[in-house]
Amino acid sequence: MTTPWPPGSAQVPPTAQQMLSYLDALGDWVTAKRADLDRVDARVGMNGTQEGIADMTTIMTVWQAVDTRYKDLVRVWDSGRVVDADLKKLATMIWSNLNDMLTPGTSLGTGGGLAVSLPEACRMLEALIIQLNARFQLAQVPTELSTRVQALRAQMVRIRDQANLDPAPVQSLTEPAVADLASDIGDLIAKSDQGADIGGILGPLEIRAARLERDLIVSHAQRAQLSTQITQVNAQRSALIDKEKQVSALVATTQASVAPAPKYAVPHVDALGDVPRTGPELTAYMARLNQVNAALDQVRRANETALKTRDDLVARAKKARETLPQTPLTASLATQIADLFTRSPLPVDVLTALVDAYEASGRHA
Repeated sequence: MTTPWPPGSAQVPPTAQQMLSYLDALGDWVTAKRADLDRVDARVGMNGTQEGIADMTTIMTVWQAVDTRYKDLVRVWDSGRVVDADLKKLATMIWSNLNDMLTPGTSLGTGGGLAVSLPEACRMLEALIIQLNARFQLAQVPTELSTRVQALRAQMVRIRDQANLDPAPVQSLTEPAVADLASDIGDLIAKSDQGADIGGILGPLEIRAARLERDLIVSHAQRAQLSTQITQVNAQRSALIDKEKQVSALVATTQASVAPAPKYAVPHVDALGDVPRTGPELTAYMARLNQVNAALDQVRRANETALKTRDDLVARAKKARETLPQTPLTASLATQIADLFTRSPLPVDVLTALVDAYEASGRHA
């Protein structure tokens, strides 16, 4: 049973009739794949190694992610009670990532999940089932060989389509493996047409095809994920440049207003250079951006505190002048404080001492 391919795209929603047909086919496919998994699971349980059990867990996780998204689609479909906005939402659910539903396993790649859509997850699930199925050599009757050969030919078409999605530099690296597999499948078909026994070579070819298709899907998803991360980091960098300008303006205001001003230097985002294009360098760059952000916050807090201290002193002096009794001592202190207010930047330490003395002299007058 082949994977049902959804109509439309993320930008072109399906019609209601197309969506109904797709959901019917997807529901049947999900049920059939679960039955396949139960058969594989039984064989792995009897003969499997720890590696086989781990792979089975991974496959079940992918199936669960597909099944969960299918149920979400059915819920939004609501027995066909949909409008255009609902059809757009359904298209988004089909083509968006399943990151939040996939638990990464050793055979699926790096941690943090994979950025794969529902159709890609379905294809990955088929490839993984074929791989594990062939590894444990589940019993196949001779009449099924032709069906498996046809499935292998269809898989080769998918592999070529997936490889063609890659940029030219990546295609130059994957093309030898794709070409070798296509050649070996061609030889297999030729032997089959001549009536030769292909049972012994079909299984290994199925494993190679499943692994290659899986690797191409994973590689494509990882590059898409990296592209998204680069876009996000560029946005974060631009936001930090704007923040740097705001903090620099605040520092200039503080230095012109109070003395002594905080001694923190404003970090420069440009000193980090351009955003890298590879994963490890991008991770390190994001860490440095976070450090710059923390440093900018520290500079901003220090300068805001300095300006608030000045404002508090001004308010205290004004209140003391309005409420304290007038004596020769308070008058003298008030005159000195007024003189300090004419200075720029304002000597905060001296003013603090005078305001403290001003308030104390008034309380003891």
